[in-house]
Amino acid sequence: MVVSSEVKKPIITHEKDRLVCTCPSAGEVDLNEPLKSFYVKSAKKYFDKRLRQYQNQFKEKYKSFKISNDDTRWGSCDSQRRLTFHWKLMMFPQSAIDYVIVHELCHLSHMNHDRSFWRLVGKHCPNYKDDMKLIGSVKKRDV
Repeated sequence: MVVSSEVKKPIITHEKDRLVCTCPSAGEVDLNEPLKSFYVKSAKKYFDKRLRQYQNQFKEKYKSFKISNDDTRWGSCDSQRRLTFHWKLMMFPQSAIDYVIVHELCHLSHMNHDRSFWRLVGKHCPNYKDDMKLIGSVKKRDV
């Protein structure tokens, strides 16, 4: 933890291979909101970058994406082609995050979970079953 009078509330940053917390004073600090804020900002950058990379592999284009706090889903794709991803996905390995990205991009072509959908997921993410198990084994409230 770094103490700095230049900040009014705790701020989390990523430096090299660790997270650094800068706080206005020493002592006990509630990091729930600063951590959430850090992960939401990181998720916006990460998903923007990865969606751009994956989008080239898909015929159908998404309209927009957002980062959410919806505790019912890790990701979603609506009929208006808007993608939504939960910020807590940032705590998973990259392969699991990419599986969710591919899963939602595949919904642009198949708005269900039929065989064609899963074949398309498998084409872009051959080990998706392992990532699906990992994500399915974690409850958002436990992360």
